[in-house]
Amino acid sequence: MFSEMIAIFHEPFMQTATLTGLLSVWLCSLVGVFLLLRRTVFIGIALSEVAALGVAVGLFLGLSPLVTALFFVFLTMVLFSFPLREKNTSREGLVGLTYAFCAALAVILIAKNPLAEAKGLNLISGNLIYSSWTDVRDLTLVAAIVLGVFGTFFKELIFVSFDRTTATTCGFKTQVWDIFYYTMVGLIFSLTVRICGVIFVFASLIIPAMVGLIFAKKTKHIFIIAFIGGSVCVLCGMILSFLFDFPSSPTIVVLYALLFILTAVCQSILNR
Repeated sequence: MFSEMIAIFHEPFMQTATLTGLLSVWLCSLVGVFLLLRRTVFIGIALSEVAALGVAVGLFLGLSPLVTALFFVFLTMVLFSFPLREKNTSREGLVGLTYAFCAALAVILIAKNPLAEAKGLNLISGNLIYSSWTDVRDLTLVAAIVLGVFGTFFKELIFVSFDRTTATTCGFKTQVWDIFYYTMVGLIFSLTVRICGVIFVFASLIIPAMVGLIFAKKTKHIFIIAFIGGSVCVLCGMILSFLFDFPSSPTIVVLYALLFILTAVCQSILNR
């Protein structure tokens, strides 16, 4: 049985799909932990939808989807960074408006363009089976950049994420660190949304990080558990997708959710 499962990954399309899924979940889990610590999860889902709109615009205009997605994400981050002067407008309301507007406009652009419509379902739900070695190469390059940056400035990013007020008191320019962090998030979203779809990216962003936060008490252990949990779900999801002809990305997302439920139940039992 085990040898048969291993044999599945001898197929070239399974190799690219699995590597794409693993690289994507590692990247998303990394920034996802910071999003949870910052309590800005809704900004995460809004930015993922902005990236999806950028991909749809690229397909509609015949431009590079990666370039248009990067442009839209960076533009949105700049807009979010400005302080609100209108007292009756909240930051959460602006984020919600951004999500709804981008989701609706992406659907319109997909519906009005044959090429975009052919890829529209994959843009939303994702299908790792269609990934290529070019996608693996691009994700590897982005992973090297992001890991290098986060490794270099890990303590500063953690400090700003954990206690923004104290960081400001200590002289940290929190707004600059926010732009720096969301630049990395935008780079990740722009690439992973195009390859894996919005649902997969947002689930990979949040659920493995939530599993890590349930079990771990030390910060580095949160990241380790998130990486391991996400990787196990990707591997099992690809096997199930191959054996039962399930769509790959939604299958992995379901496994994420089941893993979180199992983790929460186990933690509840252990705390009694």
